[in-house]
Amino acid sequence: MSDEIAIAITGLSKCYHLYESPIERLKQALWGGGQLKEFWALKEVSFAVKKGESVGIIGRNGSGKSTLLQILAGTLKPTSGEIVVNGRVAALLELGSGFNPEYTGRENVYLNGALLGLTRPQIEACFDDIVSFADIGEFLDQPVKTYSSGMTVRLAFAVQTAVEPEVLIVDEALSVGDFFFQQKCARRMQHLRDRGTTLLFVSHDMGVVRDLCERAVYLRHGEMLFSGDSSDAIWQYFQEDRKPEPVREAQPVCHCVASDILEQFQQIALWTDLSMPADSSAKILGVALLDSNREPTAKVIMGDELIIQVLFLAYQDGTYDAAVEIKNRHDQIVTSNGSETYGIEPLSLKSGALGLFELKLTCALEAGQYTFQASIGAGGHSPNRGYPVNVTPWLGPFSLTWNYETDPAPFLGMFGVPLTARFIRPN
Repeated sequence: MSDEIAIAITGLSKCYHLYESPIERLKQALWGGGQLKEFWALKEVSFAVKKGESVGIIGRNGSGKSTLLQILAGTLKPTSGEIVVNGRVAALLELGSGFNPEYTGRENVYLNGALLGLTRPQIEACFDDIVSFADIGEFLDQPVKTYSSGMTVRLAFAVQTAVEPEVLIVDEALSVGDFFFQQKCARRMQHLRDRGTTLLFVSHDMGVVRDLCERAVYLRHGEMLFSGDSSDAIWQYFQEDRKPEPVREAQPVCHCVASDILEQFQQIALWTDLSMPADSSAKILGVALLDSNREPTAKVIMGDELIIQVLFLAYQDGTYDAAVEIKNRHDQIVTSNGSETYGIEPLSLKSGALGLFELKLTCALEAGQYTFQASIGAGGHSPNRGYPVNVTPWLGPFSLTWNYETDPAPFLGMFGVPLTARFIRPN
């Protein structure tokens, strides 16, 4: 293995045997004849991680992420394949893993340090840093079994990162910490990354993966579908929930459509679809996501303006409305705005004519990942009232960001509310 490679994985597979009943398991143990099913948690996964590189492991629940990390950490053996890790590994896989619940926090610091290969003087040299980072106060000398989940992960993360490992493996455990501790952990991981620590990070928070990791590995049902730039991997991750559209032969949209308009729009479009609809009075040809300078974007600062343009084609003479619906990462609709919402008269179009709907949105939403969907309504029926004639798939994601470390946020909470306020000086 090259000296530049920290982790090399070749053809890694893990198979579990599932038995229909305890009797079948007993038969297999005694005579090797029990009925079983094979479940492959990982199938022929191969990739390499360079020293000092930060790589995210993403995928839905059951995709094999945790299995992969457990094999890397040495707590699980693969069924087949080869894995080589170059350097001392620290792993934070499960809440409180490696802690003895009967021991105090102080005793567990020394126990975990020894498991990481440190001598007692080495542990004592970084002990004060561990205690300061964990910040659990007098509970340091109480049994770990009395800790809350947040206190447990604080101490575990402090121990694993204080020794500045050559390879750091972090599973979703940090999601139980409070917001400010998550920020503290992010700063510590960025510090380790800048000092040359190789980072493997599993999370369902795509914003964190995008900010922290240069590359990402996308797993689905145990198979590696993509390994490369984190933004590209995240895009594929968000396509997983989309329902496949009916397969139909692609045709020209309409001979009446001016090709120069389409060409100009395609240069800025986030999404386009020029195929003919099966049965519709209008068709959305493309959607663009622009910043306040009208440049294509997928990342917006909280409070800034976001422009969504929807280009569509009328197949029938009539009037048309348009709407845009936005969802957060919990699949909750945060807003649905359309032309009717703003009192805009429906657009009257002849068959074969193009229409362009533009929505300017002030992003008074909390920082995070969002997806959106555009729709067209006909005959005076607003599409966000349940009368769409054509709808795009869910598009995105786009990110709302804010640097909480250096600047005051424009608001706290889930969204900002338009309001007026004043000071009154009583006489």
